[in-house]
Amino acid sequence: MRRQIFSFLFIFITLFFQAQSVIVKGVARDTTKTRNYVHITVNDTLRKYREMATKAKIRNGDAYLELTKNKDFVTRADSLGNYTIKAKLTDTLYFAKYKHYTQKYKVEDIIKNKIKVQLVPEPCVPYVACEEQILSQFYIFIGEKIAMNFKEDPYYCNAMSLDMGGFECTYRIKEKVYGGYPKDTIEFKAYDHYGSPAFGKYKNVLLFVSEYCGKLYHEKYQFYDLFKTKEGRWASPGDPYKNDQFLKEKTVEAQKMEFGEDAWVDLSKMVKNEKEKYALPYYKIVGDRAFPLMGNYVDDLVKTKANGVLKGRSIKLDRN
Repeated sequence: MRRQIFSFLFIFITLFFQAQSVIVKGVARDTTKTRNYVHITVNDTLRKYREMATKAKIRNGDAYLELTKNKDFVTRADSLGNYTIKAKLTDTLYFAKYKHYTQKYKVEDIIKNKIKVQLVPEPCVPYVACEEQILSQFYIFIGEKIAMNFKEDPYYCNAMSLDMGGFECTYRIKEKVYGGYPKDTIEFKAYDHYGSPAFGKYKNVLLFVSEYCGKLYHEKYQFYDLFKTKEGRWASPGDPYKNDQFLKEKTVEAQKMEFGEDAWVDLSKMVKNEKEKYALPYYKIVGDRAFPLMGNYVDDLVKTKANGVLKGRSIKLDRN
């Protein structure tokens, strides 16, 4: 019922808006004349829609995406700053751009006073690139998560952050595998194109961390989930190449082993293609749980990465 009411209101607002609108033409630029174009929204519609959907507990990404494409509510200035949009004289246009201060003006004032919008950027800091071509230190360890929080990258004057920010991670080191990090806890930055780093879902993980210019960074996407076997050794269940399917040279094979009682995977919320990863001979399915039958100990896991992804990234491990 709530969804039907919400949909009705959305349609009603759209039809009413179209019936009362006039054509507005203007200019909106940013003072730096770089990066993204200026976005113009009628009556801050997108933000208000998000707030209404949140309060109504309605998750409909498709509806929001369609709204962002609706030229009656949203448009974008071209490379010269020109824009055209439908609106009522009593409406307010919001002019926004990433890392710029939003401005708003009544449509009547824009037309009457021929207002040309000039967005002012937020304060920026210069980007200083790390000149180290070879990492200064490399660490492999078994860790347990203490904290993982997203932090937006600074607004750089002369560069753009591709991921917009990264995750500041703090981990308790349970066992030092390579590199001998001097403390029992470690703080590093993790970047991920797909959202939150996947290794954050697991209690215990084998992690690979590099040091460049005095800062620690997680080697992107490189980790293994770990559980204790019944004999008390750390191991990762399943195929050792489960995250490196396209690697041509595969020299490590999974071994049969008995894991502890806490080693199982919840399948209840997974879609079909996700569940297919937990099949025989690596796992036994019982109800909505997958119990590992095979896996690899830490030494073999390190060997898998050393001969694969790390080698491809020119990271060579000292075997001495």
